[in-house]
Amino acid sequence: MATTGRAFPHPDYARFVLEPAFEESKRLLFPHMTSANEAHALMLAATGILSSDHAAALLRAIRTVTQEGGDAFAYAPAVEDLFFAVEARLIDLAGPDAGGNLQIARSRNDLDAVMCRLFMRERLLSMERSVTVLRETLLDLAEDHVQTLMPGITHTQPAQPTTLAHYLLGVLGPLERDSERLCQAYARINQSPLGAAAFTTTSFPIDRALTGRLLGFEGIVENGYDAVGGSDHMLEATQALVTVAASLSRFVHDLLIWARAEAGILQIDDAFVQISSIMPQKRNPVVLEHVRARVGYVYGDAATVATIIHSAAFGDTVDVEDPIYVPIARAFDSAEAVVGLLNAALSTVTFDVDLLAERAGSGYTTTTALADGLVRDHGLPFRTAHTIVSRLVDEHPGEMDAAAVSRVSGQVLDRALAIDAAWLQATLDPRRFIEARALPGGPAPSATSAAIAAAQDRLHRDQALVTEAERRVADAAMDRTRRIDAVMAGTAGAGSAPRTTGLPA
Repeated sequence: MATTGRAFPHPDYARFVLEPAFEESKRLLFPHMTSANEAHALMLAATGILSSDHAAALLRAIRTVTQEGGDAFAYAPAVEDLFFAVEARLIDLAGPDAGGNLQIARSRNDLDAVMCRLFMRERLLSMERSVTVLRETLLDLAEDHVQTLMPGITHTQPAQPTTLAHYLLGVLGPLERDSERLCQAYARINQSPLGAAAFTTTSFPIDRALTGRLLGFEGIVENGYDAVGGSDHMLEATQALVTVAASLSRFVHDLLIWARAEAGILQIDDAFVQISSIMPQKRNPVVLEHVRARVGYVYGDAATVATIIHSAAFGDTVDVEDPIYVPIARAFDSAEAVVGLLNAALSTVTFDVDLLAERAGSGYTTTTALADGLVRDHGLPFRTAHTIVSRLVDEHPGEMDAAAVSRVSGQVLDRALAIDAAWLQATLDPRRFIEARALPGGPAPSATSAAIAAAQDRLHRDQALVTEAERRVADAAMDRTRRIDAVMAGTAGAGSAPRTTGLPA
């Protein structure tokens, strides 16, 4: 097929691909590009590949570009992408001999890979910080409601009495594991691909470990093909976001039911309530609906990431470079909105504790205790006791009394049990029901108080891990600044940086 001879880029290619990618790169990647440029230039100077004069000129130009910011660059058809625009500016500032050498032993491939990891590393830390804030809010609520009775629900029906603290600790469990998943994803992302170049590394005697340390990475992605072609870290991170959203979505489902007028359990603060345009009485807890909608965003963008990856060739390919950063960023944005909005709403909610306590003992929710009591105090096999209590529930839709228990037991057994009214009343008491369940994981105040204390210890540990990881990244940036100042001043070189590690799994 004959070519048209039209100059690159075709207007539609620029419209649909190049210009949007340029703008998204400025928004998402520019600071990470400048950080990578700093680290690479310092490494070239430290290994003697770049002369001290050229290194100083180049680092001075990089600092200027950083200060000018991404908005200083505008898309032009003559420049393919942000990388070439920045490179042209560096050459303009430092001269062709210095500015033109930044790309020694480097490709857009490994630069792109490291920008992705820097970007995702930052977002993972932010997400983990948000999750720990929500965990703290849940623990505060649980601590306030250790004594608050409520009906536990199975299959959408009242089941057994529990406490609000017990329920909230159940919600907290998956969220704690989400923190672990985010930390594990961080540890695997926090590896430097720089030095892989196109994918076969380079013949120059570079120091890949130094470049990684200057960026705060824990180590390197050793294989060059893997460094530029692997994408499992994108899948792992976005799927961790899906898991966060999925667990919280089920919690939000319950909150929406509790906020219904006929339920009357939960009151959403006025700051999150919207009114109807026509019905004056409406008080809509729409913040929870917005949370639920954003759960869908997380699912959708994570699925987009997986769909792009699954059909892409392994190695350097555009599919898993510029285009994929948009759904990755959107997935993080939406996940942080889910966690942030839910945390804000929970920080202001109120519960009708009296109504919850009243419902905790209604609907025969304590009849398991009656069956247990017939086993423990009257020596019946559990299945026989279960049959007696089940028949009582069927035949006495109102309150059962001691006489009814004796009569029904006589129908099932060859003898009627002598049931004391005080014993029956105590056995069916919902407060006694929960206090008897003091095993680890149970709803008794002693058990939930111990669980809250242990969860607070885990929260403080995870908060410290995030703080330490943030500190290490900041320390690496400060070390780069110090080294750049030294090179530009013509003093100390850019030797080995202090060893830093990533966020522990």
